[in-house]
Amino acid sequence: MQRVNRNLVWAGALADELARCGVRHVCVSPGSRSAPLALSFAAHPMIQDHSILDERAAAFFALGLARASRSPVALVCTSGTATANYLPAVVEAHYSRVPLLLLTADRPPEERECGAGQTIDQTKLYGSYVRLFNELPTPELEPSLLRHVRRSACRAVAAALGGPAGPVHLNLPFREPLAPLEVAADQEAARNLDPLLREGRLEDPMTRVFPAEPAGLRKPDLAQLAQRLRREQRGWLVAGPLDATPELATELTRLARSLGWPVFADALSQLRCGSPERSLLVEAHDAVLGARDFAEGLLPRLVLRFGAMPTSKAYRLLLERHPEITQIVVDPWGWSDPTLLASELMRADPLALARALARELERLGRVSVSDFGERWIRAGHRARRILNQGLAERAGLSEPGVVRTLAQVLPGGSALFVASSMPVRDVDLFWPGSERALRVFANRGANGIDGSVSCALGSALGSDAPLVALIGDLALLHDWSGLLLARRDDIDATLVVIDNNGGGIFEFLPVAASAGRDVFERHFAAGQGMDLCKALRGFGLSVSTAKSADELRSALEKSLTSPGVQLVVVQTDRRENLELHEKLNQAVARALAPTEAS
Repeated sequence: MQRVNRNLVWAGALADELARCGVRHVCVSPGSRSAPLALSFAAHPMIQDHSILDERAAAFFALGLARASRSPVALVCTSGTATANYLPAVVEAHYSRVPLLLLTADRPPEERECGAGQTIDQTKLYGSYVRLFNELPTPELEPSLLRHVRRSACRAVAAALGGPAGPVHLNLPFREPLAPLEVAADQEAARNLDPLLREGRLEDPMTRVFPAEPAGLRKPDLAQLAQRLRREQRGWLVAGPLDATPELATELTRLARSLGWPVFADALSQLRCGSPERSLLVEAHDAVLGARDFAEGLLPRLVLRFGAMPTSKAYRLLLERHPEITQIVVDPWGWSDPTLLASELMRADPLALARALARELERLGRVSVSDFGERWIRAGHRARRILNQGLAERAGLSEPGVVRTLAQVLPGGSALFVASSMPVRDVDLFWPGSERALRVFANRGANGIDGSVSCALGSALGSDAPLVALIGDLALLHDWSGLLLARRDDIDATLVVIDNNGGGIFEFLPVAASAGRDVFERHFAAGQGMDLCKALRGFGLSVSTAKSADELRSALEKSLTSPGVQLVVVQTDRRENLELHEKLNQAVARALAPTEAS
């Protein structure tokens, strides 16, 4: 498309630089003020533009796409309240450290605070949730301003990618004409521009940013830490939610072997599945840690944690009951310690530290797993057998049974998106370790259920793998507009929907017993009483139901080899789910309870 006026020259320069900095996707929501941006991205050969009606859905779709592809994704919207709809996903991207570029169109300064339509104060709209805010001037074909546009694009991508990664906000005011109308004076001015300003550096960005080498610890500190860990026989290696690359997963596994400690791997750590070395893994650790008679008699003295706080509530409660346990948390940017009891915080890159520590420990000599570690590992295997047996003996398809079936069916190299609330907790407890590689996504930065459908579909587009999403009925309804994305022909995914008519997690909380049932159902469980299958078919989607593990297995096997988005609805009962969890956890606790002989 020809850049026939200053707005298109300006927006085209921005699109050029973002593309040369590695941006390959932009999610555009319809609007007039953002027309120069939408037109420029639509015409750019290096960027795929996605038209998404609802800005909130667009932002969560971009979040999933950016996290899955490990690259920044841009968003474009018009001025006014459209910009505010990005906020929930911006918050999640901030806490999850996912690179997003928020390009919000705006009216020029003279049209603000004067009653002009579709105008709000967009200056620093997202507050501290963005890594960088920058408002560009209104477009003028001045050489210094065009340099500023190109440099600002490079700076935005660099800020989104590192230190830590996260969202960046560029506010972009435009005057008329917003449409691609020819302005003779602008065309003449553009022709007279230096080619560097008009076209950029062609192959390279205006300013190439080289990231710093990830840092570990200083050599004396590293050697001291390695010797200290080697002396400790009662240690745990914990991997919390972490988008670990295959390289990091390999180094953490190597570190575990060199320590000889039991490994507590969250389902979102990327360590539970795909590693050939799982002999140190403590299976079903939430149930084992919840067996208090066993756990209290076998406490660690030191915990070394990579990643965010694990999903397991039993893990957190145990640490809070025992402040004497030394916690070492590895976090290069944040302060990931909701227990408020961490003894030490390592400001080190996880990969650099894991590799260097493993190398130093190997230099100190081989080590075998202690009796302490073996007892935790054996307890995990026993807990897993008890859980599997309990689920196998149960008639019908339960919520944990859905997780168990998914774990059996998903092929190696596939991806799983897990919604917050009960699905992520059930996956953490009931998904076993496996040699089949699996990449797991979830919104655990702010832990909300909003945007789950959109984020799952964005994750599917960004993954070179079949993706299955596990979502509750309320999470589905909360992102109803995201289902419009499911009609696209370039996304292959399976959405498994747990329909228990409400928020199942609230059945596990004290309010379920202390509030009146009517109040509980209206204000906490919030069941909507909808026929989900009928409503979903209204979108023109392929929907099936499953009432048994065999039916679910058959539906999954069919959907994983079919193009497009398929939905499988599984109806369950919230109270029965609570009773099943209690029964299974009690069975584990009884089996692990110390006897007089032990």
